[in-house]
Amino acid sequence: MNRVHLLCHPTSHRDNGLIRWWLWLVNGDRRDRVNVYSGAPTAQLLNSGSSDYSGSLRPIPVGRYRLGQIEHNPLGWGASIGHYWVDLIPYPDTQTYGRSAFGIHLDANYYTPNGRGSAGCIVTPHQRDLDRILGWLRQKARPEYLEVSHTLDVVPPAAARYAITSVRRAWLDLIAWCEGTSGSDGYRMIFTGKRFQSYADHPRQIQCAGKLCSDAAGRYQLLSTTWDECRKELSLSDFSPANQDQAALFLIDRRQALGAIDNHRHREALDKLSWEWASLPNSQGQGRYGQPVRSLADINRKLSELLPGDSAS
Repeated sequence: MNRVHLLCHPTSHRDNGLIRWWLWLVNGDRRDRVNVYSGAPTAQLLNSGSSDYSGSLRPIPVGRYRLGQIEHNPLGWGASIGHYWVDLIPYPDTQTYGRSAFGIHLDANYYTPNGRGSAGCIVTPHQRDLDRILGWLRQKARPEYLEVSHTLDVVPPAAARYAITSVRRAWLDLIAWCEGTSGSDGYRMIFTGKRFQSYADHPRQIQCAGKLCSDAAGRYQLLSTTWDECRKELSLSDFSPANQDQAALFLIDRRQALGAIDNHRHREALDKLSWEWASLPNSQGQGRYGQPVRSLADINRKLSELLPGDSAS
């Protein structure tokens, strides 16, 4: 089963000075959606990255957030917030640039001139839409996380082939860490550290560092030819983060390492996947292609961080 989650992204529409966002519930083949907003009318700047700062009043930063419990205050949390609040807690690799206190709540001041919007929270002016969101969070198959994108008009992909369990997510994070793409912009990274803007397709931009030239891109540094194989096999529509994850899992599966990962046989997985990602060492700590690799000690430390109690020892 695929992980139930929420996806939030801006659209090309504006309402009363605010960018209209869509908040999706993604549950296998089921999709549900409400209109929401984020940020103040005077601060509707997307993809601001490192220029963002505490107090900027800009929309919620790109990344992944844990969903807190529904908190109810009969007296209200404040004149503009209403009676319900849901904490949004950034994952460790989500860069918020010093900003904090993100949540989901009512925008009770939406129809007040100069009062609408938020300081970065996800808000809706309609109690009926907030009730729908709270209903998603009360259901048995509760969403596990919120994914925030600043890409316009994203449509959640169809049900994915590969479920992303905790150990599979840990390995995806490990690969990204080895590839140097574990930050919040990792899904937009091109070889040499440059960023691309559109997820419509693999950027297919050849970059050179010394004598080494490559068009590797995304969180898992996929060559365009490799991506084309994944896209065809999995019927992927774009180069979005969710599809990059699926492509990486397909490559892991093609190397016959998925079973090793699922059963926590990390040394076996290293021996197989070091042929796919040059930054990974094999179980002896050696690289396959004469390129720099992470040390086995570093791999063990990172695995223990991602999966407490596990290592490749």
